[in-house]
Amino acid sequence: MEEFNFSAKVVKGLGRGKTLGFPTANLDAVGIGLDYGVYLVEIGVGGKKYNGLLFFGKKQTFGEPVSMEVFIKEFNGDIYGETVAVRVVKKVREIKKFDNPEELQKQIARDISENFSI
Repeated sequence: MEEFNFSAKVVKGLGRGKTLGFPTANLDAVGIGLDYGVYLVEIGVGGKKYNGLLFFGKKQTFGEPVSMEVFIKEFNGDIYGETVAVRVVKKVREIKKFDNPEELQKQIARDISENFSI
């Protein structure tokens, strides 16, 4: 995969990531030309760089339209309305539909443990 960088504004989402135990920042960048999937990314927030996992695609488990959101490792703050810089490092996996939210939670936990030393 060629290097892919973009900037996006953080917008309000449904809060589903937080209810699943993995808070995410929803990004207003749906039309950027990235293929659907889950990606390992570096994200610039407030002058600092963090590692993260980016989801881009249809939320098939919940039957919801296309969205882009990022789980930012070791970050806890309110960044609504801010513009963040994202560098896509690699594609982790394709998106898929899970039978229930609990199965999705387990997959997110696997994605995090396989891509970060936690």
